[in-house]
Amino acid sequence: MIYIDEDMVLKLINWDQTFEAMEVAMQRYTENRIVQTARSRTQVIGKPNLLVTMPGYLDDQTYGALGCKLVTFFPTNSDLPKPLPSVLASIMLFDENTGLPKACVGGFEITKWRTSAASAVATRHIYEKRFKPLNILALLGAGHQGRTHADCFKHFFNFQEIRVWNRTASKAKEMVEEFNKKYNTNIFKFYESNEKCVRGADVIVTTTNTSEPIVNRDWVKPGAHINSVGAGRNHHSEIEESLYFNADVYIDHWEGAKTELAGLEKIGIQFKAEVGKVILNQVKTEDPNRITIFQSLGMAVEDCAMSRLIYDSYLKTKNK
Repeated sequence: MIYIDEDMVLKLINWDQTFEAMEVAMQRYTENRIVQTARSRTQVIGKPNLLVTMPGYLDDQTYGALGCKLVTFFPTNSDLPKPLPSVLASIMLFDENTGLPKACVGGFEITKWRTSAASAVATRHIYEKRFKPLNILALLGAGHQGRTHADCFKHFFNFQEIRVWNRTASKAKEMVEEFNKKYNTNIFKFYESNEKCVRGADVIVTTTNTSEPIVNRDWVKPGAHINSVGAGRNHHSEIEESLYFNADVYIDHWEGAKTELAGLEKIGIQFKAEVGKVILNQVKTEDPNRITIFQSLGMAVEDCAMSRLIYDSYLKTKNK
């Protein structure tokens, strides 16, 4: 069995292939060419420590795989004499014919990249396909996901201004300075107010752990698109509930939505469709003034697609 660590993953991964892998995973989901269940949680008795398992199978010639992502949440890791990340992830990849393990792939970078690419896929098919403007991007959250989304959206879209807000303002300032220097540009702008960051934005991305809304209905302009990625109190705590009633809400998969977005269904929110149906042109948003929301949960088959991509790329480097 091959072990591919995080450093090697970063050497092998790229945005174009990651985007394609996410597009394929979402499309195959709609075509019923996948098997996956809602993520399961195993709690360590008497401690906050948690193991999350996400098994899945994706049927595709290029990105098909049988795998399982294992994620641990150990909040006290940062307090160790030699601190460790609180969240660790690995993806087990299995031979589809024999069941033998083929590889263990570092899952931390893959999770960041595939989550950002999934937002980009949703933005392209739900928003950009309607010939909508891509002038202003608002990023709320300057952590790992916020930074990776910034890289991803800079790669795929030509925004004239990328606004950044974070509850701890210094982190947003640092990110803006870093990214303007990194890309030799001045399009990244720091915003001290989340309201001002959101107002007038064409596309909004939320990647925080907040338990209270950071995007209010009155701030979002007609026709804007929101990628809701964060997971604070729940997977929909970042957005004011009234905004959901005035938007078309898209999801990545129904299994996760039925459990992790049950709170939205309880208040009467109906999900329009999974993104795969938009990719296949089975569902369209006709009203140009309708706000759209992609409620991102993440799918096991996305991790399967990425582990297959990284595994194949790794073998190519070794066979040169």
